[in-house]
Amino acid sequence: MKRHRHADRLSALPDKALECILSSLASDEATRTSVLSRRWRRVCAAVPVVDLADPKEGNRDTSSEKLLPVCFNQKVTGAILGKAPGTPLRTLRLDAFHPPHDLLDQWILTATCSGAEDIDVKLRYWHDNERSPCPFGLSKEASEDLDGNETSSYVKTQHRLFRCRTLRRLRLTNWTLDLPQGVVVSSLETLCLSRIVDANGLLPQLLSNCPRLADLTLQECPSVKDISVESPHLRSFTMICCHHANRIKLHSSCLRSLPYKGSLPTDTLFEVENYQGVAALTIEICEDLSNRESTEVAPVTALITRFTKLTYLDLSLRPSMAYHCGLFADAVRTLPLRQLDLQGCFLNDHAVRSIAVLLRDTQNLEVFSLFLLDPKPQEKRSFCISDDESDTEPKDDYSGDRVHHSSRLTSSLRQMYIRCLGHKLRRVNIVNYTGQKLERILAHFLISRGNTLEKFSVTSEVGSSRQKDQMAWELRSWRSNRHTRVTVN
Repeated sequence: MKRHRHADRLSALPDKALECILSSLASDEATRTSVLSRRWRRVCAAVPVVDLADPKEGNRDTSSEKLLPVCFNQKVTGAILGKAPGTPLRTLRLDAFHPPHDLLDQWILTATCSGAEDIDVKLRYWHDNERSPCPFGLSKEASEDLDGNETSSYVKTQHRLFRCRTLRRLRLTNWTLDLPQGVVVSSLETLCLSRIVDANGLLPQLLSNCPRLADLTLQECPSVKDISVESPHLRSFTMICCHHANRIKLHSSCLRSLPYKGSLPTDTLFEVENYQGVAALTIEICEDLSNRESTEVAPVTALITRFTKLTYLDLSLRPSMAYHCGLFADAVRTLPLRQLDLQGCFLNDHAVRSIAVLLRDTQNLEVFSLFLLDPKPQEKRSFCISDDESDTEPKDDYSGDRVHHSSRLTSSLRQMYIRCLGHKLRRVNIVNYTGQKLERILAHFLISRGNTLEKFSVTSEVGSSRQKDQMAWELRSWRSNRHTRVTVN
């Protein structure tokens, strides 16, 4: 009996298409395809990407590291030298643990001479360089600065990185900034600097010599204080836990996105040339706002109100959305928001009421996402679905006014009119939903009032698949619009 072979449609694709597919994989995974056939061996050698991560964790016990089949340094060198003749190295992504300086120099030299467009190098060292420079972090090692004894051994950035005329995207983590004389990075469009030591204050010089810079990210860089970005092409500026920053000037009429994470900003922290052009704003306050006065929080809301054309707002307050809700409600009232993301804890019924107040003042809202944080992340939360209040109440009392007035809360929500729920809102997403009493009250309020809801999505990490099905059944039973699609993942 004659057997018919199934055609290999994937191998029948053009080489360029297969190279594009393998370029999206880590180099380890892409190399494994070379054993399929001679054709795949040829394709793998022509992939212009080296993407490797060192599995070593940095502890002094090297017994587990001796079991690694291939040394990481040899693997990177082999991946670079193993490219087919004429194949350029367009992308170099490395997560390297304390590589030899001369070898690291050779890797970057080869990439820049080969016409690299994307270089992303994260370095790790023997000492614990994962200390958080955020003074409000949960870690006991959180501080306002990086440890000077540790950062003194950070490798200096190679000068050839800033002389490469083809480089468009540069991401560096755990380096010491060093620049050549007369540097002009004319082709650079995306720059991400994370945990960079800049004792000589060279960052302003670097930024002033990137005329095409469109996307800038500064993360956990304590040396950032006063900077000015003059690039007229800047579209996105992200600043994460740079707690020593005093003045940030953004001179670009193209700016569209401004994500900020840090402590309470001052009135003069940001100076933006075109506030009306920004459409997306992220505000994440690291510190606890429960003991802060309204005058201290006012600069945050004042910053929000300056962006008069804002359509997307991501707001994260610690520990709960309940604190200073009136200020934030006044700030969003005049904004044409279409998407709102909130992140915080449900410590008491006032947090639920605060979210409802915020929604009441966003009349054009179309998408609402809620990311629930666990007040006590070290304790495993239980899944609740019973109607009995004794079963749905958490046993731990995280504040003085927990859920003792949940019936009063339900009554107050019932009297509240929220225009966007009945006319505009199309999608609701709730992440880390556990079925606790307050969460169910808010979910019931949203889905029972959502006349225009198209999708109500819930993500839960607790409960079995059977319990998630039961959760989905309960949510569907609350629907005002029977065409609303309810999903629980």
